[in-house]
Amino acid sequence: MKAAAVSDLSSAMRLQRVGQSTRASIQTAGYEVASGLKSNLIKATGGDLSGLFAIEKTMARLDVRLGAISTASARAEATQFNLEKIQQNVAQFGTDLIAAVNLGNQQQAFSVASSARGAFDSIVSAINGRYGDQALFAGANVDGAAVIDAQSMYNDIIALTAAAPDSTSVIAAVDDYFYNPVGGFATSGFLGDGLDAAGAEIADGQVIDYSVRGDALALRDALRNVALIAIANNGDHAGSDLDSMNIMQAAATGAITTVNSVIDLRESLGHVEERLSQAAAFNASQKNTFEMNRNGIIAADPYEAATRFQALQGQMEAVYIMTSRLSTLKLQNYLR
Repeated sequence: MKAAAVSDLSSAMRLQRVGQSTRASIQTAGYEVASGLKSNLIKATGGDLSGLFAIEKTMARLDVRLGAISTASARAEATQFNLEKIQQNVAQFGTDLIAAVNLGNQQQAFSVASSARGAFDSIVSAINGRYGDQALFAGANVDGAAVIDAQSMYNDIIALTAAAPDSTSVIAAVDDYFYNPVGGFATSGFLGDGLDAAGAEIADGQVIDYSVRGDALALRDALRNVALIAIANNGDHAGSDLDSMNIMQAAATGAITTVNSVIDLRESLGHVEERLSQAAAFNASQKNTFEMNRNGIIAADPYEAATRFQALQGQMEAVYIMTSRLSTLKLQNYLR
């Protein structure tokens, strides 16, 4: 029986098709080796991509949530720093000033009170603290300042106390400024929004609020007490030195209570920070779980892909050799 003859052209074309197919397979295997991903997701998902898309959608949502939690944690930390600054500025006028006033030691009392004006500026600065380009204590109005600048606020206050004839009148005027719902602080001192800044989503349907507003009672108390001490020390009233001592006594007593109030604020914020930390860990764990599920669908077996790549390289080399030999065939070589 005679074997069917195959022409050189037919053989060359067949080798060309094999070469093209092998090159395409090498590119596929090379992609899987380099990227670690399967090249055909339709095949990898059995023709149904909905499950993979659902996983990727959930991962994207978790990324957004983790970013929001990270920002909230950083803002809370910055808020803690500024609250500590406020606490320290108020604390310096507590027991030491009370002791000096109770002993009737005007020189010592005025010496302790001499830094009150600077402390007032420092408290206002802390309340106007920012994280990045956003205000920490301005409520929902994160783009603006929380309160007016310290000099303007102090000027507004002493405009009310300059003619006050005694300590009772001075204290009443300052209290009206800070605590009256239509007083100076409420109408022109506080520039923030009455609504809190947006909270951070820590889980589906769970949002945690972490902002402290500049009109919080503890912060108004801090401003009120230090402002009174500065007014007494600077003589920004029409009363006597005895009135100044009475003002300092009332303010120093209030300062001790205010320190505790600020500590309470910081403690509450600390609990929020702990919840944010726990939420960050939980959401990161959730993301890792979904990422493993996703990789189980789209990740290529690196060993299998590398083995296939090497085998295809060998096949391609064989095609090149056969093509080269076929191209050198001549009738005279065959007849020899």
